[in-house]
Amino acid sequence: MRGFQCQALFISLCVLHLFVVTEGRPLRKRTVSEVQLMHNLGEHREVQERRDWLQLRLRGIHTAPRHSQLEAGRPRRRLLPDELPELIGLTTEELQEAIKIFENLLNATQPESEDFT
Repeated sequence: MRGFQCQALFISLCVLHLFVVTEGRPLRKRTVSEVQLMHNLGEHREVQERRDWLQLRLRGIHTAPRHSQLEAGRPRRRLLPDELPELIGLTTEELQEAIKIFENLLNATQPESEDFT
């Protein structure tokens, strides 16, 4: 029994020495293809993480339609009375006055088409 314990101790010390000498490095050098594969995998993970982060950030962004989309013949969505609570108490004359003001503002912000011929 004493000889078995000495052999187990000797083998354990050899294995411990092997781990200390190699310092966690692989026992053989990696081939170029293995290194390239590991590099590509790391880049793929970074790109995927960036893409996921960007998707999270873009979820909350709402972009208004551009002016050209409105001119393309797409119908505008009509506002419901519940969406404009401050206009509920206005009279018909006041609403018509507000519409005229909005139309004047809209016409003032639209660039006039010039004919260069």
